[in-house]
Order: sequence, then structure tokens, then C-alpha cells
Amino acid sequence: MTKAINLILGFILVYSSCLAQWYYFGRNKVQYTEFKWDVLKTEHFDIYYHPEMKDLAERGAYFAEEAYAELQEKFNINIINKIPLVFYSSHLYFQQTNTTPGLIPEGVGGFFEFIKGRVVIPFDGSIYQFKHVIKHELVHVFTLHKTQRVLKDHRLPSEKMPPLWFTEGLAEFWSTKWDNQGEMLLRDAVLNDYIVPLSEMDRIHGTFLMYKEGQNILEYIAQKYGEEKILLFFENFWKANSFEKVFELTIGKNYKQFDEEWLYHLKKKYYPLLKYNDPPSAVTKPVVVEGFNMKPVFYKDGDKKEVYFVGNITGYTNIYKVELGSNTKPKVIIEGERSDKFEAFHLFRTKIDIKNNKLAFITKAGDHDAIHIYDLKTEKITDMFQFNSLVMITSLSFSPDGNELALTAINKSGYSDIYIFNIEKKSLKKLTNDFYDDREVAWSPKGDKIAFISDRTNFGTDGKYNIFTYDIKNDKIEYLIYGNFSCFSPSWSPDGRFLAFVADIDGTQNIWVLDLSQKKFIAEIDGTSIPNEPEQFEIKQITNLTTSAFDPTWTDDGKIIFVALENLKFQIRMIDDVYAKLEKPNFTQKLNLNEINKIHWDTPRVPGIQEVNVVTYRGKYDLDIAQSQISTDPIFGTVGGAAIALSDLLGNERYYFLIYNTAQTKDEILKSFNIAISRVSLSKRTNFAYGIFHFAGRRYDLTDPDLFYYEKAYGGYFALSYPISVFRRIEASIMLNRSDKEIIFGVGERKAMLLSNSLSYVFDNSLWSPTGPIDGKRFNITLAYTTDIQFSNVNYYTLIFDYRYYLRLSTRSAYAVRLTLFYNEGKEARRWFMGGSWDLRGYDRWSIRGKKLWLVSQELRFPFIDKFDVKFPFGGIFIGSIRGALFFDAGNAWDNKYTETLGSFGFGIRFNIGGVLVLRYDIGKRIENNLSKVQKSFFHQFFFGWDF
Repeated sequence: MTKAINLILGFILVYSSCLAQWYYFGRNKVQYTEFKWDVLKTEHFDIYYHPEMKDLAERGAYFAEEAYAELQEKFNINIINKIPLVFYSSHLYFQQTNTTPGLIPEGVGGFFEFIKGRVVIPFDGSIYQFKHVIKHELVHVFTLHKTQRVLKDHRLPSEKMPPLWFTEGLAEFWSTKWDNQGEMLLRDAVLNDYIVPLSEMDRIHGTFLMYKEGQNILEYIAQKYGEEKILLFFENFWKANSFEKVFELTIGKNYKQFDEEWLYHLKKKYYPLLKYNDPPSAVTKPVVVEGFNMKPVFYKDGDKKEVYFVGNITGYTNIYKVELGSNTKPKVIIEGERSDKFEAFHLFRTKIDIKNNKLAFITKAGDHDAIHIYDLKTEKITDMFQFNSLVMITSLSFSPDGNELALTAINKSGYSDIYIFNIEKKSLKKLTNDFYDDREVAWSPKGDKIAFISDRTNFGTDGKYNIFTYDIKNDKIEYLIYGNFSCFSPSWSPDGRFLAFVADIDGTQNIWVLDLSQKKFIAEIDGTSIPNEPEQFEIKQITNLTTSAFDPTWTDDGKIIFVALENLKFQIRMIDDVYAKLEKPNFTQKLNLNEINKIHWDTPRVPGIQEVNVVTYRGKYDLDIAQSQISTDPIFGTVGGAAIALSDLLGNERYYFLIYNTAQTKDEILKSFNIAISRVSLSKRTNFAYGIFHFAGRRYDLTDPDLFYYEKAYGGYFALSYPISVFRRIEASIMLNRSDKEIIFGVGERKAMLLSNSLSYVFDNSLWSPTGPIDGKRFNITLAYTTDIQFSNVNYYTLIFDYRYYLRLSTRSAYAVRLTLFYNEGKEARRWFMGGSWDLRGYDRWSIRGKKLWLVSQELRFPFIDKFDVKFPFGGIFIGSIRGALFFDAGNAWDNKYTETLGSFGFGIRFNIGGVLVLRYDIGKRIENNLSKVQKSFFHQFFFGWDF
């Protein structure tokens, strides 16, 4: 559900006769695509998919049933109910899913949703990766059912789960082999001494490092103690409240004892690498060393040599340039993730290119990726291209004359193929058309061939990518590099003689170079050219790194610019002596004709018509939550009630029911029932909600002029939220509400038929640190009008203006400013309030009230303590970094006559607990009498909440 709809429901339920003071910023999940859904029913799964990806859904069904059979045996449990799988044909479609309310980042490859047991997975072009992710998420499904079964069998509450390092580590361990990504990360962590012990795993909770450390720990346990211990972790799960105790009962060692053994094993394994391998910083020159940087491309402008690249140095992903040989910092050329046009870069996947002073790059723009052409001389975007048939564009490369672009893209069916786009004619030609995963195109300097990587060899079933070329003149695919290893990022030398690429032949990714002058294509099988069996060619290793290399690109004078992982940073580095390294061969690869004959591979689909039933999806509603609620009001006593939420399996349609009673005596029971029924629809771009409500009872409302009163209110509402983009939205609502009030302390009553309307515009492109925004801006403008259409007892209008700006000063510091104006005017206009840790600091919480309110807050935010770790004999507490703030606040609230300006200044600290709660402590002094009198004593405030 969008935050906008959350807001509307909240103000209906809490403030039935006015616009609430609380509202939400936040980015938007946009349903750009109106999906149609089919359901593929197999023995153990109901698979939901959009019709364009039927072929993929049938392949996924086979993988799911295959994984189910294996995991059923490993976990020693059978799952009775069918498991719902939801497939999307691309990550851009996946990001629109309503099965989870939050925004889905670029790096999420799928998830298991616990409430309804849904598994939601996008396809990224790779059949092997699709199979891996399906199995990974099914491990989570079996983990949940196994732990619940064990706890129920021993009559214990079944809500408890193993820690995340274990569940994610197991999902990787039992779904895939140890790969070069895990290997490079563990090597880097051990050799640079940032490997995190199991006893301190909370420090990296939820990170990719935690995933891979968890996988490595379980692989080590399986090798050292036997794989049967993995199942014993589950069987022993009921025996202790702490998983560390379960761990000790299972393998006989606690976390710290295991750390000594496991870390020593890693050191013995990786320290000897330094004898034959080198850290990138020891053998190459630095170009950019801070941040996460990928896809460099070389550009020469006269005597100036520059490197353009996609990078994330400050939190936003941008395109940067840096001059070679200079000590200047990278300069931002294209600001990403701040505007509709450049909504998101695919940092680790999309390649950029330069030709004839034109920079071509790819961003997400709405429901499809777009190609942008940027003129390096005029520093302006000259063209933008999107294609209805192509959802994601994953790489591109200019032709030598700059008139065409080779690109790889994923269409609506999910498959990745090669295309040529003629820029002048705006025509698109498809070169390949199959289910193989074609990626990373590189157009040769002569213009006759396009190099690319693909899993179209028989090694592709294991996720291996080899290098091919597409002969443009003859429309043929030719082998270039073939073997039981993966190759990536082909890059032609300026004269076309050499092809540099990355390969994991020695276990991690290093740079290799092929001398193309030695290779001739003289045979052909099934339309694919291959060399004769005796033909040999040499690929020569250029780097021998302890970690991994990525994205090599040639300079004009034979150097190679590339990306290397070191100390958990993706640095851009340079190799000077490439031609010298090519003088001696150090690896020879011989193609085997018999193996090449086995090029064609395929994956099975779920067989047999009788076992598969495809039906059209129809919304089936299940319970999301049903809980009783009891609350105690310090003025009016205890209130009891219940809340129920229902939604369909895809999360598109939702119903909410709230019922409670505010009766103080028996004769008030019937008239004091409170009930609200709401429906929220999220299936289309415009989200809307409507419902009816009846509220009755005694009220104590700080914002109401009467303060204490009895109110009976009933009516209905309609609200909508239209996201213009992920950053901007328009909200509107209308509510008709019959409100009858009786003043408790006083004489009088008021009857009204209230019609309330509101219209809001919300913008938010802010970037967050652990305690609040640190870059970007956000603002809300709201206009509302409430009137009594029957008795004319109520008639007022509302203005809300809230602007917040965050000026980035360094990687972890910023200047933040907030300008706020709340204005209510008219008959029975409601009061606003402020005071406390969230707005005007130094004054009692909600002690300042009025129909008009203004506030200016300024903060200098900076890192205060980088690491806070307290250790006791029985354990420890790790809090992480603590942020500091210098602040100055000014403002006030009033009804009719403005009296004085209040203010405060001081110092505060904030620290994040578990990623969900920020604790705040402020110390300072109040300023009164129109900012002329400073309070002698200091105030102290401790509360919780994110920075504004």
C-alpha cells in the first residue's frame, strides 16, 4: 500500500472531521503496467505469471518441482498446501509488485513473503540464475515450515525463526555452488581484515557479505562436521531460546569457539594467495578509489584524456568523469536518481559508450529503460530513445561511425537478445531470437563484428558465459572463447587486433587478452562458425589479482582501465604495461570439436497435460492480519476492539475492517460501537480507497477548540493517489461526515454535515543516512476546505506548506533546513500543535497550539562516533555509528494575534537501533521574547524518531 493511502486511512479513522496534521513524504511505487495474470497449477505450486512469459513460467514450474523434490528430502518435511509463486519477466516489472508494500531496490533478486507464503521472483535473462533464485526462495519456504513444525511438535510458540545469517546462508548453500562472487568477497574480507566473526554477525545484518559469510560457514560445517548437522539445527531448535545455544548443542561449540576455528581455516586458505597473487593496489595505478564504480570508458579530447564511468560515491548513482593523470576528484556529469528522466541506473549491469563526442547511457525512465545521448561539448542531452517492445536495456556499444548502437535488451517475454538501433532512421533490428542470455556487446573497430557474451554453449546449463562474435555482413554467430568457465566484458583494442575480457579461469575474475590475428574460422556447424579441431589459440592472462577484475577498456596508447574490488570498494584502476605482458603466453586453450557439437541445450518444462492446469487469475482473498486491540486512555479509560485486513494474493485489492467500543456504562454499549470498512485498490497507476465509518464516544483532542467533548460521526470517503513518477505524486480526497458534538465541560452542542476536500502535491528524492535524510529535497503542498453543507456551523480552509532541503557537505555530513507553514482559518478551524523533539526543541511536547503555525529548523548533521560497542562478560551490545547535530529552531503557533517568536539551539546525538528505531537526545537552550532572551539553564530532551 502506498504511504498516501496509509495517510488517508489514518486521518479517516482518527480525525473524522478535519485534515490531520500528520502526513507522509516518501517515494512512490508506480504501477506503470496493467498486468493480466494466468495461473499455472502443478502438483505443489500455483504459479502466477503474465501471459507474455508463458514459456518461462513452464520452465520455472519444472525448476520449482525439481527443487521441491530435493528440499523435501533435505528438510525431511512435506508441505501440505500449495506454494504460490509469482513470476515477473524483468526486474522493472518486479519492482511494481504489490505483494510487498515497500520499494524494491535494484539488487533484490526475489523474496519470500511470510504472511501468505508467497514467493516472488523476476527473470533477469539467465535461465541458470532463474533456477538458482527459485531454489533459494524455496529453501526459505521449507525453513519456515520446518521451524514451525518443530516448535509446534514441542508445544511452543511458532513465531520464532533462526537468525538471518543462517536462513540466508542456508538458502545460498542449498541452492547454488560457491561462486566467484563469494570467493572474491571472502578473499577481500580476509586479506583486508574486515571479515566479521559469527559472534558479531549483527554488525553486517542484511548485507551481501552476511549472505556469503553465512553460506561459507554452513559449507564449512558440512565439510568438517557433516551435512547432517544442518538438519539437526532445525531438530534442536526447540531446545533453547537463543540460536547460539542451539548452535552449541548441535556442533559442540559456541560462537566464539567456532570463530577461532573457522577464521583460522580462512586465514590458512587465503593468506598463501599473497605469494602468487597481488592486491590490485600493489600492481596497478589508481584512477578512482572511493565508492562503487563500474563500466569505465576512455575518452580523448585533444591532449586531455578522461575516463567516464557509472558510480555511486555519495549514495546517489551518477555518471562521473575524471581526468587521467590528475589528482582532481571525479566530477558529476549526469545526476541520477533525482529526476523522472534519470530515475535509476542499473549500476552493475548497464554499459556506457562514447563515440564522436557523444556519450550513450541507459537509465530507468518510467516503465521501460531509455537510451540517452549526451553531447560532451555542449553538455546537453540531445536524444532519448525508448522502445515499447524492450523493457530493460542492459548494454550498448557505438558502431565505428557513431550512427548505430548495438545493444542487448530484455523484452516482455523475459528473454535477452541482441539488437542494432539506427540512430538517424530510428529503426530497430533484432539479431538473435532465442532463450539464451546474450549480454555485453562490443562493436569492433572495423565495424564488421559485434562481440558479446552468452550462455549458448553446453556449459551454459551451469551458468557459464563464453564469448562470441556476430558477423554483421553474413548474419552469423561465431565462437571466440569457449570453455568451462565464464567470460565477461569483451573490449576491443583500438586497432582491433586484441580483445581484452574478464574470465574466472583461475577461480576469480582476472583480465585476459586474445590475439585475434592468430585465429581463423574455417568450419561451420549448424550455421555457427568454429575452428578446425587441431586449431589452437592463446589467451594471455594480464592480471593475477587476489580479488576480482571487471569491465576492462583500452586507452588510445595500449593501457587498460578496469574495475577492481579491494577493501569492499569497487575501484577504477589502470594497467600500464599491457603490451609487455602480452609478449609471453601463459595459458593455451584448445577447442574440442566433439564438445562443440553439443552446443544446443534446453531446459525441461513441466511435462504432461494431465499434470498442468492453466487458469486465468481471479482475485482470491485471504487473511493478512486479525488481531484484538486493547488500549487505555488516561482520561477515558480502557477501550477494546479488533482489526482485520484481507487482500488478494497479488496484493492489488485490500479490505480493512476496524471495530471497537468506547462505552463507559452498559446503556452506552449499542450507541458507542465504532466501525470502519475500507477498500484500497492498487492494481492500476492511480491508487484509490473508499469506505464508510461510524465513530462515537468521548473525545479529548488537543487540536479542537472545545478540547473535551462527546462526538458521534458517521459517513464515507473517497481518496486517490496518482504517482506522476517515483518522486512525485498528487493526492486528493473527499469525505462526507455527519458530526454531532456535545461539549463535556461547558454548555452547548453542535450538529454538522461536513464536506471535506483536500488536494496535495508531494515531492521526495531525498537520500537517507542511518538516522534521516542527508541529501536531496522533499516538500508537500496541501490545500483543503471543510464546510457544513446542512447547518453552516463549520466552515474553514487549510493550507500546508512543508519544504525540506539537504545540502550534502561530505559523504556523511549535511546541512538540513526545514520551512513549514500550517494555516487554518474559518469557523471551528482546528488547531495545530508543536513542541518537543520533532519540531521546536526545548519546549514541552505539544505545548504550543494554534490555528496558524510556522517553523524554521536548521541542522548541521555529521558523524559523531563511528562505532559504539560495549562488551560485558556475558555478551555485548553493538550500536554502530552515532550521528551528531548542531541545531537552531524558531517558530510559534497562534489563533488570532501573533505574540512572539520562540526558538532554541543546541547539540543532539542520534543512533539507529536495528534499522527501524532512531533514539534522539538533545541538549540546548531556549530563546524567548522574540529571540532576545536566552534561557539560563540547559534543557534536556530524550525521545525517538528520524531526523526531519
